[in-house]
Amino acid sequence: MQNTTLKEKLIEISNAVEPVIKQILTENVDDSTSEMVFYQCSLGGKRIRPALVILSGQVFGGDVNGLLYPAASVEVLHNSTLVIDDIIDHSEVRRDQPTVWKKYGKSMAECVAIDYQASIFSSLNNVNNSKKLIELYAKTLKIIVDGEIKDILFERSGRTDEDYVVNNRYKVISKDDYFKMISQKTAILLQASCKAGAIYANATDEQVALMGEFGFNIGIAFQIRDDMLDIFADEKEFGKKVGKDIIEKKMGNYIILLALEKLDDEGKNFITSLLEGSNEVTDQDVAKVTELVEKTNAKSDAEKTAEYFINKAMDALGKLPQNEATGYLGELANFIVKRSK
Repeated sequence: MQNTTLKEKLIEISNAVEPVIKQILTENVDDSTSEMVFYQCSLGGKRIRPALVILSGQVFGGDVNGLLYPAASVEVLHNSTLVIDDIIDHSEVRRDQPTVWKKYGKSMAECVAIDYQASIFSSLNNVNNSKKLIELYAKTLKIIVDGEIKDILFERSGRTDEDYVVNNRYKVISKDDYFKMISQKTAILLQASCKAGAIYANATDEQVALMGEFGFNIGIAFQIRDDMLDIFADEKEFGKKVGKDIIEKKMGNYIILLALEKLDDEGKNFITSLLEGSNEVTDQDVAKVTELVEKTNAKSDAEKTAEYFINKAMDALGKLPQNEATGYLGELANFIVKRSK
């Protein structure tokens, strides 16, 4: 039986991993720049990925103190991609605060992202199974970059000064394209988080694979939920601008893809013309797209799809040792598909 609620457990993990995140980020960094380097991680966040590392390790008896380093590293890896993502997307706000590039400038943000990526690997040198963990995180980072490239090429217009993007945009985006992109950009990191905990704790290859299957499937559900929140969330609670995918003219949003399948020609033409046009997207445009989406059952279909992947995750989890940590992981999977921010 669990002694604390999932929320209490996540707070406990976050409190334990926070000083380690700060330590590995500010190590070998000048005092004059340490505040800037730590800024992205200081903005907070749900710390879901470190929790996955620690809980996955505990399923196999891994000690918390040792797991803190791979857990902190995966959060630094995640935040390195956010720093770059915000530059690429011209995002000025994250978690109700200025993004790194907005606060310190693009050149400084690019330097910070490099610092983060160096910190990921230096912190893993002396942990159990460090070689396997370094290989896992390096491969994961490269796959995430491939996913980011696809996400940019899914944009329907813009970036007119970038010839490669303009010449290589996807002409048509299928659901298969979408799932490939989110597998690389989002799900792979949750998969790696779960695998990392299991690898650290000396789980068998089969157990590592099952833990990875659990993480991958909750990662797909996580991104579908994120796509829903991008359109339907309460902006204050969400912590970033709602409708950002529409403003950035991205077709890599599951809700939009589903809505385009179901709308009449007039509705389809409005959305596609808006996303492919050269004019900036206004708040009124976002409201109109949202109104059109709400006329379809895209939201309920997306919810069903997310539940499907959560069920696949739970099937994998059911084949692993059943203990307190496994219980928390199951609760965390359900939280991911129902979260409001």
